[in-house]
Amino acid sequence: MITCGLDLGSGTTKGVLLEDGQRILASAFAPTRGAPVERGRQILELMAEEANILPGDVEYLCTTGAARYAFLDRNLQVSDITASGRGAVFLAPGTRHVVDIGSQSSRAMSVSETGRVIRFKMNEKCAAGAGRFVDRCAKYLQVPLEEMAPKALASAQPKIISSVCAVLAETEIINNVAEEVPLPDILMGVFLSLAQRAYILMRYVGIQPEVALVGGLVKSEAMVRALERTGKISISAHPMGQHAAAIGAAMLGYSRVQKLSSRPGRLPAA
Repeated sequence: MITCGLDLGSGTTKGVLLEDGQRILASAFAPTRGAPVERGRQILELMAEEANILPGDVEYLCTTGAARYAFLDRNLQVSDITASGRGAVFLAPGTRHVVDIGSQSSRAMSVSETGRVIRFKMNEKCAAGAGRFVDRCAKYLQVPLEEMAPKALASAQPKIISSVCAVLAETEIINNVAEEVPLPDILMGVFLSLAQRAYILMRYVGIQPEVALVGGLVKSEAMVRALERTGKISISAHPMGQHAAAIGAAMLGYSRVQKLSSRPGRLPAA
């Protein structure tokens, strides 16, 4: 049985095809650019081509993310917190604490051995606590986004940003540039600032190993190092961590079908 998980995020749209809730057949992602439904359909077509199937061969589709309700072709929708927890444990079975840094918000959660979320805390109040802050800093400093982490890792004395507001933080960066603070130190300061805000959420939930980072910054070594330095902990960052919520959605879709199929007279939704 093939199930699909679509994570319709504000920054990027991710998708995963799972076979029998266990094996990844295909995955894809693309910038959302304000069109989550269109992007979700494109992602589904790309994955079907990769898996050498037709889009109609997908038997159950579960959405998650900010625009999960907008995708009317879904069979089920689940919260991104629930989906991220399941997906994180799928990727790293020993995970008991998940840090998810998304484009608009960050969250920390403690999870069971099956990925069920036990406790969570979110930060949605300001862009300075989410991945979009890195995007804004990259544009202001005129550093390509893909070069942010490599350049930051060359820092000798990071200049940590103290402001908790994105606007004030940008002003602080302007002052650092005016004072001729080396670019790598400013960049590493950006990641450390984000890590400090994430660490507040992590402590609220209760940190216990293994800690997994998922979300858009999972491939940023600078982000991983910043979290490890801030929390004095080891961070697991799976290469497919950006797809954790999509994986979790596909898993939950499969579980839903299994439950419906086991009930007399009940069939999975078409």
